[in-house]
Amino acid sequence: MFAKVNGIQLAYTDEGEGLPMVLLHGFPLSRGAWSKQVEAFKGRHRVITPDLRGFGESESTSGIVSMQRLAEDIHALTEQLATGPVILAGHSMGGYVALAFANAFPKALRGLMLVATKAGTDSSEAAAARHALAEKVRAQGPAVVVDAMAPKMLAAGNADARMAAAVRGIMKNASTEGVIATLLGMAERPDENDRLDQIRVPTLVIAGSEDTVIPPSESEALAKAIPGAQLVLIPRAGQLVAFEQARAFNDAVRNWLAWGSHGLARSLSSSATDFLT
Repeated sequence: MFAKVNGIQLAYTDEGEGLPMVLLHGFPLSRGAWSKQVEAFKGRHRVITPDLRGFGESESTSGIVSMQRLAEDIHALTEQLATGPVILAGHSMGGYVALAFANAFPKALRGLMLVATKAGTDSSEAAAARHALAEKVRAQGPAVVVDAMAPKMLAAGNADARMAAAVRGIMKNASTEGVIATLLGMAERPDENDRLDQIRVPTLVIAGSEDTVIPPSESEALAKAIPGAQLVLIPRAGQLVAFEQARAFNDAVRNWLAWGSHGLARSLSSSATDFLT
């Protein structure tokens, strides 16, 4: 499906009924990264998985695309789809977008899942590396990013060739413009650490124990800073934890949803009882 959002065509999948979950993919992936969660949760939830602008089947724009702009796209999509407040999950770059969304649109949230991500900004060296990679993509195309990132998505000991090929398939439709624009946007994203204590919805922080892209220590820091957040580290999983260890990931989400409906009910409005799986 497609929606006209903030001047672009945004592709998305919308399956199931019930409490809405919006799942945001990381860089340089597409909504297929959440395919195993769609299947697991659509029986009792409305599961929406958009392709962020410039990725998958969504249109791209040139220049710099900030995490705030991507968050505005998602907010506009949820308003168009009349979801009401959502459980918002963000993986890696999608987590940067989810934090920007939480800051800009707190009333549009019922819950937050931060997956293999962090709140801090880039160091000057990391930002410079993103700019250099953007120039390389401009000259050679997005395949250079796929070649660099795909091997880092899974745990080092994962020898599943079929899964590795599937990861590359989820990356293959990233556009040159989209990759460049989000690289520049990530390089300039603000530090969200000072805003973490303002998050007032049930929050799950989850990561793979063998993630070498964003170390699990970043997830531990997030969970400590967000009031009432729950932390889950999944063994034998790298950066793409929801895809690589889907069963363990989905079990952790189900447990958190049930925990949110009971243990955190006092911190939510009366709609908190909807946090049942």
